[in-house]
Amino acid sequence: MDTLTFIAELVKALAWPVAIVVVTLLFRSEVTNLLKTMKRGKVGMAEFEFERDVRELQSSAQELPSTRSPENAALIATENPRGAVLDAWLRLEEQIISLAMRKGLTNATARRYPQGSIDALMKSDLITSRDRSIIESMRELRNLAAHDPEFSPNPDSVLNYLQLSADLGARLEQL
Repeated sequence: MDTLTFIAELVKALAWPVAIVVVTLLFRSEVTNLLKTMKRGKVGMAEFEFERDVRELQSSAQELPSTRSPENAALIATENPRGAVLDAWLRLEEQIISLAMRKGLTNATARRYPQGSIDALMKSDLITSRDRSIIESMRELRNLAAHDPEFSPNPDSVLNYLQLSADLGARLEQL
């Protein structure tokens, strides 16, 4: 292979990677903003969707009472993030059903239909529309953890989910 052919092949091979780097550098702030609004993505072990949604939930749930983090939460979030999210959701769901039963809004069969308890609490004005929105968002994140085979979020976002669940549960206990 002569020198000119070598240079031509090298330019062909590097054209797209160099173009991407140049565009990224020129439009750095726009690319950063675009990445923040991505609905779903995965880089290595990080998963955008779960982490972004948990951050949004935290900002909308600022008025919740702050509680102590569950014991061994960091260890659980690291070793079994899926299990940690599912367990936190089941505890929250049980608190919702127990509250509805305690207030006489539903009966023992509610354990098979937790959405009915959420609806009853909403109709009775025991929970606000913001509370319901937080509960629904947490349920969607639980569904992601339960059904997405590639679920592997950052342990910090799992810890935040666990904390949100505990805080919301504490609020429900006060009602």
